[in-house]
Amino acid sequence: MKSNTNIKFLKAIKIGFDVAIVAMSLFLVFFICIVVFDISSIYTNSSVSTILAKVTPTENTITKDFIINSQIDNITVSSYVNSYEMVLDMKSSDFSQIPVIYKIIFLTALNLNLFFIIFVFYQASKILKSIIRGIKESKQVIQHYIFNKKNIRRFQFIAYGFMVMPIIELVIYFSDSHFLSKYFSINGFNLKPILDLSSISWDYIFIGLLFISLIEIIRRGIVIQEENDLTV
Repeated sequence: MKSNTNIKFLKAIKIGFDVAIVAMSLFLVFFICIVVFDISSIYTNSSVSTILAKVTPTENTITKDFIINSQIDNITVSSYVNSYEMVLDMKSSDFSQIPVIYKIIFLTALNLNLFFIIFVFYQASKILKSIIRGIKESKQVIQHYIFNKKNIRRFQFIAYGFMVMPIIELVIYFSDSHFLSKYFSINGFNLKPILDLSSISWDYIFIGLLFISLIEIIRRGIVIQEENDLTV
C-alpha cells in the first residue's frame, strides 16, 4: 500500500515537471517568434524596438514629486531619487547606424536561459521516471534504477544547467553595459542595465557545485557497492 502511494506521489511530481516542460517549450517557441519578428522589424521599420535601462543620478536628487505623510507627530520625511527605469525607443533611417548585434546577443541569451531551465526540468523528469520504474520492481534491484550511470549523468547535466544560467545572465549584463555606455549618455545620470550584478542568480552556481559534490559521493558509493558484489 505504501509503495503504491509513493508511486502515485512521484507520478504526480513527474506530471508536474512534464506540464512545466511543455508550457515552457511553447513559451520558448513563442518568444523565438517574437525575436524573429523584432529583428525583422529592423529591416521594415528601421527600428530596434525598445531597450530597457536603469538610470541612476550621479548625486542624490531631492524630489518633491511625492508628498509623504507620517502617522507619527513631529516627524518630517523627505525623499530622493535612487533610480529610474527607462524605456529607450531606438530608431534610425540609416540601418548601418543601428548596432543590431547587441539586440541579438540580448535576445539570444534570454532564449538560452529559458532553454537550460527546460533542460534541467527534462533531466529531473527522466530521473523520476527511473525511480518510479525501480519502485515497481523488486527491492533487490531498486538501487540499480535510482543510482545508475544514466541517472548520475542526468544529475551532472542538472548541475551544469544550474551553473550555466548565471553565466548567461552575466553575458547579458556586460553586453548591455557596453552597449548603453557606448551609444547613450545623460548629463548628471548613469545608464545601467536593468539586470544588475547583485540580481544575477549566483546561488545557482553553488547549487550546481553542491550537485557535483553529491554526485561524486554517490558515484563512489556505486563503485564500492559493485566491488563488494564482485567480492561476494
